[in-house]
Amino acid sequence: MCSVLANNQPKALRVAVETLGCRSNYADSVSLQAALLERGAVTCGFDSVADVYVLNTCTITDAADREAMKIVRQVRARAPHAKVVLTGCLAQSRRAALEGYPGIDAVVGLSSKSEILAVILGVNDAGGEPETEPIVQLASLKSPISHQIAGPSRTMGEIATRARYHLRIQDGCRNCCTYCIIPQIKNELSSRSAEDVLDDIRYLASVGYREIVLTGTHLGAYGEERGSSLMELLSLLAGKSAVRRIRISSLDPNELCPEVIDLIAENELFCAHLHVCIQSFSDSVLKRMNRRYRMEDVREILWYINNKLPRCCIGSDVITGFPGESRQEVDKAIEEFLGLPISYLHVFPYSERAGTPALRLKDSVPVVERRRRAALWRKHGEARRRDFLQGCAGRELEIIAERAVGGAIYGTSREYAPVKLPLPKGSNNVFAGYPAVGATAIVRAVAFNESEKKLICQLSNPEN
Repeated sequence: MCSVLANNQPKALRVAVETLGCRSNYADSVSLQAALLERGAVTCGFDSVADVYVLNTCTITDAADREAMKIVRQVRARAPHAKVVLTGCLAQSRRAALEGYPGIDAVVGLSSKSEILAVILGVNDAGGEPETEPIVQLASLKSPISHQIAGPSRTMGEIATRARYHLRIQDGCRNCCTYCIIPQIKNELSSRSAEDVLDDIRYLASVGYREIVLTGTHLGAYGEERGSSLMELLSLLAGKSAVRRIRISSLDPNELCPEVIDLIAENELFCAHLHVCIQSFSDSVLKRMNRRYRMEDVREILWYINNKLPRCCIGSDVITGFPGESRQEVDKAIEEFLGLPISYLHVFPYSERAGTPALRLKDSVPVVERRRRAALWRKHGEARRRDFLQGCAGRELEIIAERAVGGAIYGTSREYAPVKLPLPKGSNNVFAGYPAVGATAIVRAVAFNESEKKLICQLSNPEN
């Protein structure tokens, strides 16, 4: 767990972790950082001087692969004597090829913390004897990949602000969308038991976290391999959760049944924010993508959410420029979008991924046209986001204070609205009666600041 200085005096091993991709990857990185701290290592920023650089990769597109390898080259150029560990989806999908890649010292696929710790520190997650040589003789780990999901580590000091924790409760996907490589990499489903999730949340609440974000590779498949379901877990959490609020990450439209919406609407524990992964607002494109729903299903569930939770922030995604997508399909899809109660949009121009069925589809859309369509979608998405935030003006919101800087407190509301709470003039990011970083507060939204893209708020009723 120590490296050696020139004078042979030991120092704490410095490990930098960078995350590419989804919230589940972020959750894995946070858990890894905590486990490293428990072992005496020091975590630092990826642009800092470190002994080991861990890159947690995404492989959703060929562009994501290229970005990861670009980062590896950049790290090697500025830190030629450091060790570089590649983990995550790219490491899993191209492990054999990457093990001999110049500049990469170790490749660890989709694994548990203990396997990565064994590579970096030579110890296992349970604190036993070394399984491999430590970092000075780093080598690729050859042990079998574990599909068990670990909970949060008991040391959480890598998080400067204990406001929000992304808790991975599910892994694996079998949806087989034509554009996605993930089912070929993470085909085995795995979920933490409901009892373990409850224990995780109790612990996280005890160390100061106010919000838990439930994440997974395919969150809607939670419990499927156990004969359980996300609905069963949410019902259990509604009666026993120790944390102040729970946010549910991405779900497909066909996974948001009325019973789930009713439960969220009836329990203040759950945030009024749902991200519904639609991907296209065209039935013909959805069919080519092999998505398991059509626009009739989308309309039905989104309006059900809107009726049950009128203040709910509904987000979504769109992939534009998918093979075979015509301009007529784009125009019709935008018309569909504009008729739905969606508050914001994540836009992605289609990017090819080797090994996916979409590569066999005809009528590829030129890259320039994909970008043009993406810009058009973003324009509509930004207008919706602006309308939603302007509609919050005059309301009381519960926020979690996430940082204090420049004479203001910044946070996020239950509705996923970014908030700025200016402090009285002359205060140095601290003022009596205002929430400490990590605490909750009730604020009144005064106005939407277009340039900052935030709600400007006034304090209503602090709770520390």
